[in-house]
Amino acid sequence: MRKKQYFRKGDLIIYMFIFSIFLFLFASVFSLKSSEGKKAEIYVNNRLVYVFNLQKDEKNIFVNTDIGGVNVRIKDYKIRVVTSNSPLKLNVKQGWIGKTGEVIIGLPDKMIIKIVGDESEENSVDFIVG
Repeated sequence: MRKKQYFRKGDLIIYMFIFSIFLFLFASVFSLKSSEGKKAEIYVNNRLVYVFNLQKDEKNIFVNTDIGGVNVRIKDYKIRVVTSNSPLKLNVKQGWIGKTGEVIIGLPDKMIIKIVGDESEENSVDFIVG
């Protein structure tokens, strides 16, 4: 009786090739740099309402929205929504953001907070909210 053979040489070569692709992708994802944001843009009803520099000192801002408004806090070069009148308060639960490209979205408030960096980075990323 002959033993059943599970791996052949060709199978091993294919598995090593697939493993090397995953290893390359894993390494490339962790080598991406996420830059620290310089400014926070606050959009309400798809219009840019405020632009704030991210700063070390604490700053509290009230942003008026359709359902009453939100309180926003800037501290340690990050920003977050502290209070909101939305029923589920998902924009409050999103927490602190501070890296370029990160956003906080409040749907009932129709509000977006977007972190931007240098001017070259600002023009490279666009979004449309309907």
